[in-house]
Amino acid sequence: MIVNLTNVCCQNPIDLTDIRGVEIYLLESECRNENSYNEIKTEKERKAFSEKYKTTTDFPIDRCAYFIDIENCDIQKLPFLESNDIKSFDWKANKILLNDSGIAKLEKLEVPLRGLAFVLNINGNNIYGGWFWNKYSSHGCDRVWTWQNPREKSLNLKFGLGGFKCGTDPRTDEKLIRNAIVNGE
Repeated sequence: MIVNLTNVCCQNPIDLTDIRGVEIYLLESECRNENSYNEIKTEKERKAFSEKYKTTTDFPIDRCAYFIDIENCDIQKLPFLESNDIKSFDWKANKILLNDSGIAKLEKLEVPLRGLAFVLNINGNNIYGGWFWNKYSSHGCDRVWTWQNPREKSLNLKFGLGGFKCGTDPRTDEKLIRNAIVNGE
């Protein structure tokens, strides 16, 4: 036990404002969540569901409309944004800073009105899924999303759009981020 405490105390702190090794992968297909609360058909099921979960943040993530099951969705083999397209990832600000090649790729990206799913990867570890969102869309996104706006030169990762937030916010899972950084070094 003492050895473990010593190891934790003596480790170099990890700078979470300048994370390297970040890549963004697109999915092979939409991989929509067929188990989402949007798919509840009968009034009886809706009533039982709303009585069980008082707020959308209480919903299990696998019931969220825009949940991406990164274990079971097919992810493209090559990254859309490679680590050399990304200057850095500031986990605390949830911001991915892009360089010129990343901005050029983002400008060419075609995002449908209902969004385009992606997976955030750090050092070869899939961290969480999110959505590139079309600025003209009238749909809300209940999970992680970002606007496709190359002029900003960054991707600002947000949670919930249009008043909808479903499940827990994966952007706040510091242990997941730290493990990906440490295991990738």
